[in-house]
Amino acid sequence: MIPPRHKQGSALMLALVTIVMISTLLISFIFRIRMESDLAARQRFGMKARHLSLGGQEYAKWMLLQATRVGNEADEDTPEELFVAMKNLQRGVAIHGYPVKMDEGTIQLSITPESSRRNVNSLSDPDWEQMLENSGVPDDYHAQLIAAFRDWTDEDEATRLLGAEEDDSYYQDLELPVKNDPVESLAELGMIRGFTKAILYGGTLEEYYDEPEVVVSGIAGLLTVYGNATVNINSASKEVLMSLSGIREDQVDQIIEGRSGADGEFGTDDDGYNDLNQGLAAGGLSSETSELFSLSDFNWVRVVSIGEVAGIKKGSLAIYEFTGGEITLVSYEEREL
Repeated sequence: MIPPRHKQGSALMLALVTIVMISTLLISFIFRIRMESDLAARQRFGMKARHLSLGGQEYAKWMLLQATRVGNEADEDTPEELFVAMKNLQRGVAIHGYPVKMDEGTIQLSITPESSRRNVNSLSDPDWEQMLENSGVPDDYHAQLIAAFRDWTDEDEATRLLGAEEDDSYYQDLELPVKNDPVESLAELGMIRGFTKAILYGGTLEEYYDEPEVVVSGIAGLLTVYGNATVNINSASKEVLMSLSGIREDQVDQIIEGRSGADGEFGTDDDGYNDLNQGLAAGGLSSETSELFSLSDFNWVRVVSIGEVAGIKKGSLAIYEFTGGEITLVSYEEREL
C-alpha cells in the first residue's frame, strides 16, 4: 500500500530538517575544534614569544659587556651588524630595533642609556618651564605644577605659593600623605596634585583642569629617576634636548645631525661623538654648557626586548645598573603588544 502524498511530503521534509540540523551541528563542531586549535596555537606561540623576549634581555646584557672591550675592527667571528651595534654602544649611542634571528622567531632589541632622559629630581625651574611649554601645557599651569612638585619632594612641610602640602584639600580628599622626599618612580608623579594622566602621558586637559579642548603631548617619556642631571649628547631625543633651557631648536638639530659621524650616515660604526667638546661644537654651544651633558654613559640602561613568533609579540622592559663590569637588574615589567 502506497502512503498518501501528504505523508510522503512530511517524511521528506523531516529528513531534510534532520540533515540540516546534523550539518549545522557538524559545522559548529568543526568550527569549535578549529577555534580551540587556533587558541591553543596562539597560546603556544605567545609562550615562545615571551621566552624570546626574556632571552633578548640576556642577549642585550651580553652586548653591553662586549661593547666595553670591542676593538676598532671586527674580527672574523663577529657579524658586521653586531660590530656596528657594539661600537655605537661603546660611545653611548642608543640602538633601536636591533634584530636577532632565532630558529623559532625573532627578537628586536632597543638599548638606551637612561641619561638620554631627564632626571626628574634634578630639573631646575626653567627646565620644568621649558618641558611643560614644549608639551603644550598652558603657561597658566606651569607655576602650580612646579610648586606642587617641589612641595612633594622637599624635606619640609612649608607650603610654597601655589604649592600643596599634606593639609591641601586635594591630598586630604585622597587621604594621601605628601612624601617630602625625591621621586622614586615615574608612576609616583601621578600622585602629585595637578600631574594628571594627560600631563604625564598625553591627552586632553579635561580631568582636573576642565579644559577638554586643550591637548598636550605628555612629559613622562622624557623623564627618568635614574642617573644624574646630565643628558647623553649621543642618544637623547630632540624632545629631551629641547627641554634644556637656553638651547635653541637649530642647535639641537645640528647636534643630532652631527651624530651621523664623518661619513654622514646613521647606522654605521662611526655614529656619535667621541668627545664631548666635539658635540658642543657641532651645536654651536659654549664650553660652559658642558655641565649639562654626558658622553658614553651607560651606568643606567633601559632595555626593551620584543619577541615575535608567527605574528604574536611579547615585550619586556628592564632597567639595569651597569657599573664595574657588573649588571644589576633594577626594575622589570612585561608588556602586551
